[in-house]
Amino acid sequence: MLKQQSKFDYTNLSMPDPLSHRLRFEVEQTLSCLYADASLVDQMDGLYLPFSSWLSQKAHVGKGPLVVGVGGAQGCGKTTFCSVISRILSKGFDLNCIVISLDDLYSTRQDRMKFAKQTTSMFSVRGVPGTHDVSFALSLFERLKNLKEGEVMKFPRFDKSIDDRKAVHLWQEVQGPVDVVLFEGWCVGAPPMGGDMDQPLNQLEAEMDADGLWRNKVNQLLKDDYKALFSQIDLMAWMQAPNYDVIYHWRDKQERVLESHLHDIHGILLDTIDLKVMSSKELQQFMQYYERLTRHMLAVMPGKADVLFQLNEKQEVMEMRFPVEH
Repeated sequence: MLKQQSKFDYTNLSMPDPLSHRLRFEVEQTLSCLYADASLVDQMDGLYLPFSSWLSQKAHVGKGPLVVGVGGAQGCGKTTFCSVISRILSKGFDLNCIVISLDDLYSTRQDRMKFAKQTTSMFSVRGVPGTHDVSFALSLFERLKNLKEGEVMKFPRFDKSIDDRKAVHLWQEVQGPVDVVLFEGWCVGAPPMGGDMDQPLNQLEAEMDADGLWRNKVNQLLKDDYKALFSQIDLMAWMQAPNYDVIYHWRDKQERVLESHLHDIHGILLDTIDLKVMSSKELQQFMQYYERLTRHMLAVMPGKADVLFQLNEKQEVMEMRFPVEH
């Protein structure tokens, strides 16, 4: 990864107005499909197009996909951002860009329960390293890198409302060759944690992980399995929250959006499935599973990422920092 970095003056990046105008409708459609704030389209010229243009210059067309990690705390807007960038790269720069979410790479519910039984019950809750199918993910990336013209493969989709993978016929279909992969997730690119792992950080750790088995296992997985997974990344982008406290409100907002659109998502099946949308109180406890690693990433990722997006409390990108080019 590129190490030297500086602020990036995107006002100097020449963007033809016709391109911005033509892509505006595409971005509006993307935001609508995601139930996202329609006003985000106004970030076209200041954020989406400059970043997309920069990525288009990095893509090694015909030589395998450029894998771009996009990390950031829960609820910061990674999924929406990547969906918009993917649409722009496809429609505006003629690049075959796909989005892979770490959330879609969770192990099946059955496998997570099996792993939890072998280690600690805390791994029955999805989210942290240890709850993803890393070996499966690595095989998918390997297949993706060699995907030729006319070849097709499928990527899993995970349904949080049922806490399990979707049926295979609902998986994402990808046609080769792929030029850019946006690999997004809250702990994508996370390095192992340092500091004092012995003392519990919150009530959850004090009550359920007093001996430190769970958090130390998470850290060991970051050093081994997840290091191998994140080594697939060519460029790392990080969305930096202004502080930890705001993350709960972002994540709660995300859960309420899911709750309000369950009928749109599941249609007539809504009454036949066991939904698992969290209440605000349940979410507060759930977030404690993420807290230690999230705080770690907030501290270290701005210095490790190639591209830094500095967010304010409204999830707006206030500043972009790009690598110094030589």
